[in-house]
Amino acid sequence: MPKEKICHVGVSFGHDSDLYSFPNGHPLNNKRTKLFASSLSELSSSTRNLSIIKPVACREKDLLLFHAQEYVDFVKASSSSGTGYLDYGDTPSFKGVYEASLFPVGSTLEGFEMIVEGKFDHFFNPVGGLHHARRDRAGGFCVFNDAAVVIEKAIKDLGLKRIAYVDIDAHHGDGVFYGFELDKRVIIGDIHEDGRYLYPGTGYFQETGKGDAIGTKLNLPLAPGSGDDEFMQAFDKVEAFIRNHEPEFIFLQCGADGLRDDPITHLQYSWKSHAYAAKKLHALAHEFCQGRLLAMGGGGYNPKNVEAAWIALAGELCS
Repeated sequence: MPKEKICHVGVSFGHDSDLYSFPNGHPLNNKRTKLFASSLSELSSSTRNLSIIKPVACREKDLLLFHAQEYVDFVKASSSSGTGYLDYGDTPSFKGVYEASLFPVGSTLEGFEMIVEGKFDHFFNPVGGLHHARRDRAGGFCVFNDAAVVIEKAIKDLGLKRIAYVDIDAHHGDGVFYGFELDKRVIIGDIHEDGRYLYPGTGYFQETGKGDAIGTKLNLPLAPGSGDDEFMQAFDKVEAFIRNHEPEFIFLQCGADGLRDDPITHLQYSWKSHAYAAKKLHALAHEFCQGRLLAMGGGGYNPKNVEAAWIALAGELCS
C-alpha cells in the first residue's frame, strides 16, 4: 500500500516579521510572538516537512487589488510623519509604518503563490490575518488587509468561483466580510465573540450576505465565557457550511485572542480549539482543493496563548 502523504508546510517568519509592531505599549507588538518564534524553530528542527520562509514585502500594486489609491497614499504620508492615528484611535501611526505594513501582505501573497506553484501543500503567515482594514481605511490594529488582498488575487489570477474564508479570531473579520458581502464567490464562515460585547460590534447571525451573495456568509457569534465545547460545536456548523459549497481554495484567519486569559477579549478557548479547526479544514482542503490551504495569524495578546494556538495549528497542517 502507498504511504500516507505527509504535508509540506511553509511558515513565513523572520526579522522582518517584527517590523509590524506598534509602539508605546500597544497590544499588537512584536513581543507577543517571541515564544511562538522559539517553538517554531524547535518544530522546524524536529520535522523535515516544515520550512521557515523569509518574509517578503508586497508592491504597491498588490495593495491596490483591494485598497483604494487615496488610502494607500494617506498611509504613505502618515508613515513619513510618524504621528497621529490611521483610524479613530486604535491604530497609531509610526515612522515607517507603510514599509512595515508591506510585509504581512507580501508574505501572505508569497504563500499563496508557493501553494499554487506546488512548492508547499499549505502555508502559514503568523503576522498576517489583518482582517479589520477596509478598502479605504485602517481599523482595529490593521493597516492593510492581507486576507482581502489575497482573496482578490485568487479571483483575478486563478478565476476561482468558490473561495472559502474561515475566521476564528475573537473579533469579527469585518474588513473581509463587508469587503465581499456582495460577492457570492467568497464563502465566509466567521466564529467570534458576540459584537454586543467586543469590537468591531458586527458579525450578527442575521448577516448572511447581500444581493446574489445571500446565503454565502455564516456568522456565529459566541457569548463571553464560551470555551472549547462551544467553539467546536460552532465549528462543526462552519465545516458543514463550507463543505456544502465545495471550495476551490481555503483561507483561514486563526487569531489566538479567543484563548483564556487574553487581556482584551472574554472567550475561554484552549489551544485545542485551534487544533480542531486546523484538523477539520486540513481534511476539507485535501477533499476539495488539492490541499490548497493558507492560514494567517491575526490577534492574540497573551504570548503563551499565541505560542500554544499557532504551534498546534502548524503541527496539524504538517500531519
